Parts: sequence; structure tokens; C-alpha cells
Amino acid sequence: MAISFTRSIITRLEKEIADLQKLVREHKKKRDHMLAQIKQLQRDQKLSQSMNDLSSKISREVKLKKAIDEIDGILAQSTKQLAEKQARLAEQQQKQEQSAE
Repeated sequence: MAISFTRSIITRLEKEIADLQKLVREHKKKRDHMLAQIKQLQRDQKLSQSMNDLSSKISREVKLKKAIDEIDGILAQSTKQLAEKQARLAEQQQKQEQSAE
């Protein structure tokens, strides 16, 4: 395999890895923010004066938990893709080193 072809594969994989890492960071940040919102809602539920208010807060908490579950799925998938791409990158870098010798 030509060095330039291998180099282009490495460059593409590095970009994809950086994009996935950014995606994972963003989703973890969203997840942490949602967890903080849930904690606040749980504190507020204890102070609720009316059934309507309590019901509204419980509904919001349920929606946030569903959103967190979705983010967890995305994070699991992204982490798996990231590991695969990092393995391919290591493989391509090894090929490049061997062809350079």
C-alpha cells in the first residue's frame, strides 16, 4: 500500500476519532446537566404545595430520565465506534511504519 494512501486513511481516522470524542464530551455534558436538573426537581418536589405542581415536576423528571437513557445509548454506541476507530488507526500507523522501513 502506498504511503500517501495510508497517510490519507490515518488522517481520516484521526478526524473521525476527534469528532467522536467531541460528540462523547458534548453528550456527557448534557447528561450531567440533566442529572443536575433531576436532583433539583427532586428537591423541589418536597416543597411542592399543590398536586398540580408536584405532578408537573414528576412528569418533567420522567422525561429527563428518558432523555438520559437515550444519551446513555448514544454514548455506548459512540464509545464502541471510538474503540474500533482507534484500533484501526493503530493498525494503519503500524502499516505506515512498516512501509517506511
